Amino acid sequence: MWRTFCLVAGLMLAGLASASGGGSPPARSSADSETSKAIASARQSIDQQQWDQALQVLDAARQRDPRNADLWNWTGYCERKRGNLQQAFAAYDEALRLNPRHLGAHEYLGEAWLQAGQPEKAQAVLDQLKTLCGTCEEERDLAAAIDTYRAKAQ
Repeated sequence: MWRTFCLVAGLMLAGLASASGGGSPPARSSADSETSKAIASARQSIDQQQWDQALQVLDAARQRDPRNADLWNWTGYCERKRGNLQQAFAAYDEALRLNPRHLGAHEYLGEAWLQAGQPEKAQAVLDQLKTLCGTCEEERDLAAAIDTYRAKAQ
């Protein structure tokens, strides 16, 4: 009887965990931890507009974790801010190849198209964002950037 109770209770708990998204989060690997640290370090440099320093950190992290869309997205951001649009587009493309739903990469890709003087391509990216997230922070930010671009163009 006790064995049956434990089995039923275990199954019920497993069902609850499954319904709520699945129990405890998976253990993070040391690569995940190193990547998180690299992104935090790069973000500090980005906040200070030290693009070269941020790119050095991101490049080293991408050597260890080349399939991380966040690293590619931040690389694109830095390259765009440096005015290297060709490298920025390549980095955003890689981020979106790795994670087609990466909202930040979509937003920044749209902003790169504005920087390249192609608002119609930025609008196409905005339309994709609306499909992905409806109204989210990235969609609102890109929409505002497009509005600002168009107001300045008039």
